[in-house]
Amino acid sequence: MSYKNKINIRLEQLQDKDGIEELYGLSFSPGRYVKTVFRMREKYDHLINISHVALIGDNIIGSVRYWNILVNSSPALLLGPVVIHPNYRGEGYGKELLECSIQNCKISNFKLIFLIGDFIYYSKIGFKKLEEKKISFVGPVNKDRLLYINFGDNIIEDHEKIIIRSYKD
Repeated sequence: MSYKNKINIRLEQLQDKDGIEELYGLSFSPGRYVKTVFRMREKYDHLINISHVALIGDNIIGSVRYWNILVNSSPALLLGPVVIHPNYRGEGYGKELLECSIQNCKISNFKLIFLIGDFIYYSKIGFKKLEEKKISFVGPVNKDRLLYINFGDNIIEDHEKIIIRSYKD
């Protein structure tokens, strides 16, 4: 795949906060504040040590963040939000950013990542649906959009009921 611009992907840094917030403002409606996943994340800080940004030159054009959660009492990650500047969408930057950050999570010995998103898009990088599992989540969620990827552990496959909650609740 050829890109119009070469991107640099690196770990998020504290000084990236304003640039990332600006991307959120360009990309997401104010309705994001009432979504279950936003409400779940709002009380806690994301994991800056595994969250990533994509840059063209010195400009942040993308971001992916991760949060600690528990799945059936086992540590896991909640991925999101993922954001790419509107001017750079559809060029593969989001996929490249996700693949890099997920690989870093795997190397860092995380075993399970959840997200709420579009199956058609995220299945291309290995995310699966929960299928016929019973779900307990902190609020209403479209089960078809609750996706996961795991690295060796059978936390999902070995349980009929999946309980997802914030790490510190």
